[in-house]
Amino acid sequence: MNKNKEYKAKDLEKLIHVINLEAINLPEFREVRGKDWVNFGVRNLFPVKLVELLNTSAIHNTAVQAKLDATIGEGIRIIGDDIVNPNGETLNEVYEKAALDYLVFGGYALNPIWNRAGDKIVELYHLPMANIRSGKLNEDDQIDEYYYSANWENVRKYKPTRYAAYSMTNNKGDNASQIFYNFNYSPGLEVYPLPSYMGAVNDIELDARISRFHNANISNGMSPSLFINMPNGMPSPDEQRSMYRDLVDSFSSENNAGRIFLSFSDGAELAPQINAVDSPNDDYYIVLEERITSRILTAHRITSPMLVGIRDGGGLGNNAEELEVAYTHFLSTVIAPIQKVLNKSFTKMTTQMGLSLPVVIEPAKLDFDKTIEGEV
Repeated sequence: MNKNKEYKAKDLEKLIHVINLEAINLPEFREVRGKDWVNFGVRNLFPVKLVELLNTSAIHNTAVQAKLDATIGEGIRIIGDDIVNPNGETLNEVYEKAALDYLVFGGYALNPIWNRAGDKIVELYHLPMANIRSGKLNEDDQIDEYYYSANWENVRKYKPTRYAAYSMTNNKGDNASQIFYNFNYSPGLEVYPLPSYMGAVNDIELDARISRFHNANISNGMSPSLFINMPNGMPSPDEQRSMYRDLVDSFSSENNAGRIFLSFSDGAELAPQINAVDSPNDDYYIVLEERITSRILTAHRITSPMLVGIRDGGGLGNNAEELEVAYTHFLSTVIAPIQKVLNKSFTKMTTQMGLSLPVVIEPAKLDFDKTIEGEV
């Protein structure tokens, strides 16, 4: 290579690359030839991504937990402690699992098992929403069956099991064990739901990535980011691509923040030029964190940060009275519709189990004065 060769505009265009971070887009629900089920997102793993978001974003996890606590309250009145399956689970325990799935995935799956006569449900289980895939629509645009696998990344080892869709008539023999799959109607969503916070999934992902970035930056000595310039001539296109791939693999992840670049050369005139790029100041991260928090809480319809334990310097939530108003609004506009959907489904199940009382949740009892003081 000629180290004195002058760079031209077209050469610079070849050398300058932009590293794109993939955004989370709406998942595709696609039928695949040779498969009995409908794929749920890329590689049929969109629910796995939602679980990852729940486990890696502190703000998102806290918001979901706050909604879950409000949804289950003090539990189901009167019949909540009834055992509903041989595993010893109570109706309250099954309800709580279904409620969590509803908040994370936008839907939930129950597994009712009928007696031989088909006139009574004798067992009721919760099935993890992430492990369920819908069968294909029939000629009447209805789902006749669902499939369960413990691991959809390896269906050869964890072969999907077929379940009949919930039916009060086709419920004998092999169809006695069914899946009651429920989610809110939304135009264009015929087989799978989307979570209510879907509009903020990229902010939730960003929250997790920023946390990993700062952790890696501290672990690697908090070194600054680097701009690397190779002044020793124009490499061939293949060499450019090879160097670019190596740099991307080494530096284009939040987990690589603060790493050191080490270079060797035959002489000072051939050494790469490395310039430190000043990191954004603290105000940048403060503003970014506030933006992320605001968007995530907005997506969850949480109007006051105090409802998830975030003390705000001004506005709603600085005293017990304002917090009580915020929580009352939260219960009536966010939690009540969630409970309505769940209670309707569980009343349908318990009625078929011979429990004639409707499913009603006892509201949580809170002392707002102690909550403000941080005692509870």
